[in-house]
Amino acid sequence: MRNAIQEPPATSSCCDPVAVGTACCGLAAVGYTAANICLRLLAGEASPVWVSCVKELVTVVVVGPWVALRLWRGLPSLPPSGSLFALAGAGLAVQMAGNLGLIWALSVAGLSVVIPVALGISMSGSTILGRIILREKITGRSALAIGLLIASVVLLKMGAARETPLPTAGPLKAGLGVGVAVLAGISYASLTVVIRSTAAVAAPPRGVVFVVTGVGVLSLGPMSLWELGPTGLLSTPPATLSLMLLAGGLNLMAFLAITKGLHLTSIVHANVINASQVAMAGVAGIVCFGEDWNSQLVLGIGLTVVGMTLIERPAAGLE
Repeated sequence: MRNAIQEPPATSSCCDPVAVGTACCGLAAVGYTAANICLRLLAGEASPVWVSCVKELVTVVVVGPWVALRLWRGLPSLPPSGSLFALAGAGLAVQMAGNLGLIWALSVAGLSVVIPVALGISMSGSTILGRIILREKITGRSALAIGLLIASVVLLKMGAARETPLPTAGPLKAGLGVGVAVLAGISYASLTVVIRSTAAVAAPPRGVVFVVTGVGVLSLGPMSLWELGPTGLLSTPPATLSLMLLAGGLNLMAFLAITKGLHLTSIVHANVINASQVAMAGVAGIVCFGEDWNSQLVLGIGLTVVGMTLIERPAAGLE
């Protein structure tokens, strides 16, 4: 569920850049949805701390050598110290309030509710925080989209309270799960704003990702060891560990795909792709996991899709 970092100008290619970019964005949407399905399978079956740690470890292992090689060659690889500390702080908040909460929320409120809420709050929240902190302009269209996204969260909360998506969880737990998903979305929005600020100092995207995931491993690793102990970590069933690694691999693949896609297409494509994630998550929750649904849940998902499609990235100019 990570946002692409920069949107450089499109480059020439023997293939149609828009077609390639759209394909990359589509691949990212499928990858993020598949990663969320893996997390839904793991929710309630394994420690959220350990799941998040392994998922982030995949990115550290893959991107780490690139960062180390560039450091060895004296090339820019990490954000400057000022941005680095801000990014590490935001990354820690995402790990604690975002990723851990999201996995727990999936176990009580379901995929069809949690992902739309978290993504909707993340997009609307990043726009609002961008206006407050970075003084980015909000267009009338984006203001309408924010209103729709807030309305969708209210509907999803009402729908979850009326008919719990997961029969094993009561309305109180489901409602709490929605609240935790909102908190996760706020943490993701905060990280997005910090990432936008690093773009102003030309921070390498892979270096930014390495910092965020590295903070996750450094914080969640000791927590996992304290919670489960060495024996518990080593006794993780192979099937469970495989799902954790798969979730991390899919998440990394999706991030790289959406980053490449935004090199070749406009930000509007990213909004449509994010909206398609909501639709796919809703369908996956109902079809794959048998999550209950009602008219309020369906309408809430629909409003989320419309709102995320309408929202625009704030104008580059500052007031």
